[in-house]
Amino acid sequence: MIRQMTTDLDDADDEVLCAAAVLGDREAFEVIVHRHGRALYRYSRRMLNTENDCADVMQETFIAAWRQLGSGSFRHASSLRTWLFAICSHKIIDSRRIKRAQPIDDRLIEATPNDQHVDPFAAASNSAFLAALEEALTELPFRQRAAWVMREIELLTFVQIGQALQLSADAARGHHHRATATLRVRLRRWQ
Repeated sequence: MIRQMTTDLDDADDEVLCAAAVLGDREAFEVIVHRHGRALYRYSRRMLNTENDCADVMQETFIAAWRQLGSGSFRHASSLRTWLFAICSHKIIDSRRIKRAQPIDDRLIEATPNDQHVDPFAAASNSAFLAALEEALTELPFRQRAAWVMREIELLTFVQIGQALQLSADAARGHHHRATATLRVRLRRWQ
C-alpha cells in the first residue's frame, strides 16, 4: 500500500506535488527533489568552483524550497521548475559572493567513452572542443553563462530563464545572444 502511494506520487504532475508539499508531505517533496534535482545539479555544477560548493548550493536550494512551500511563498507565477532554478540561481550568487568562486571544468560534459569503433581523431577533437567550451564558459559573465546553460543544456525558454534570473524574457534572450556570439568567436576553430 505504501509503495502504491509512492508510485502515484511519481506519476503526479508538479502542481499536485506542490500542493501536497505545501501541506507538509515529505514524500511529495522528495519526488520534487528527484524530478528536478539533476537539472539543478547540472546547472549549479557549471556555475560553481567545486563539487562541495555545488553540494552546498543544492542543499540550500532545496531547504529554501521546502521552507518557502511550507510558508506559502510559492505563488505559482511561474512553473515549479522555473521557481527552483530561481532559488538555485540566488544560492549560487550568494555562494559566489561569499567565496568569490570562479567556475572551472565540471566534467559533466564529457567526451564519448573509448570505443573500438570510435575514430581516434574524432575522439581527440571532441575532447579538445569540450575543453575549449568549458574554458570559454568560465570566462563569460555570470548572467550570460547562466542564460546560455539554462537555454542550451537545460532547454528552458527565455521566459523561464528571465523568471529564474529576475530579468525580462528579452533581457534573458540578450544575455543568451551575447554568450552565443562570444562562444562562436572563441570556438571558431571547430566551426
